[in-house]
Amino acid sequence: MRSLNKYIFISMCLLLLLMTGCSAGAAEKNEINVFNESEGIVAQGVIEAKEVSINSKIPGRIGKIYVEEGVEIEAGQLLVEISSDELQAKKEQALALVKAAEAAHEAAKGQVKAAKSLLAKAQNGAREQEIAKAQAYYDLMASTYERVEKLFEKGAVSEQKKDEVKTQLEVAKQTLSMAKEGARSEDISSAEALVTQALSMEQAAKGKLEQAQAGLQEVEAYLKDTKISAPINGVITQVNADEGELVSTGMSIATITNLNKPWVEVKIKETDLEKISLGQEVKVKVPSFSEDIFKGKVVRINKKPDFATKRATNDNGDFDIISFGVKIQIENNDKVLRPGMTAFVQFLK
Repeated sequence: MRSLNKYIFISMCLLLLLMTGCSAGAAEKNEINVFNESEGIVAQGVIEAKEVSINSKIPGRIGKIYVEEGVEIEAGQLLVEISSDELQAKKEQALALVKAAEAAHEAAKGQVKAAKSLLAKAQNGAREQEIAKAQAYYDLMASTYERVEKLFEKGAVSEQKKDEVKTQLEVAKQTLSMAKEGARSEDISSAEALVTQALSMEQAAKGKLEQAQAGLQEVEAYLKDTKISAPINGVITQVNADEGELVSTGMSIATITNLNKPWVEVKIKETDLEKISLGQEVKVKVPSFSEDIFKGKVVRINKKPDFATKRATNDNGDFDIISFGVKIQIENNDKVLRPGMTAFVQFLK
């Protein structure tokens, strides 16, 4: 009798476990089968959203991180700052080079101005005042020579004195001639050569100045890149680095996700494609929020064969049925949906 009671007890326990398992399986099945397919096509996909990886254009040490995971940010908001002590020192060096190059350029321009002035003087000849002065000196020496010559004939002055005055008269004559005729051709050529040389030096100084300015601009650009701002609105969904950590170019520091317009792409059989159109409103359910129904809209239907994938089926006899990707944009006003969540879409009849 005791053995029979024990057998009955064990049988009842097994039956209870079996019923519990079947009930759980049915519940699980009902949870997954979120839409009634008789009301419209049902497809499954994974939610996606626009994500941007934040990285540094320059290698360095992270000086400050201004955000943390879960924080909403706006485009242009400062996120991370890379330490810039070395770049600041390079900027000071670049500024010093620019100032030195500016001084050299100004000096070279001064030399060009002086050389052109000398050439103009050689080409234009002496001024009227200089010609008048040379004429007066020549007249004086001519009259002086006449008097000395008369005195020499009378024996009042020596021949040496006469020759000295004659020499002075000749110099005065040549001075007057040069003042009237201008510089000789070789003098003009020499002045032109000086101008050419000065212009060449000025161009070289200008080139060095531009090079120094470019170096300064490069350092300033690097300094600007030490401040990393958000390129889009969104939520910081991941922070991959800490303050004080060394980062290299291209290394991901954080990730921004735009949760305003998530989407899901589902595969629709070609035999059902005629029932779907752009702009068509759909219902979306997510297992994480089983009681909620989200609104969605068809924003893209792939048409190129490159987007098509074949899958084995018996719906079309012995032939495979091709399926096409359909992109659904989902309203996420409360921003509860996240990339990676499973989504079920129903295209209503």
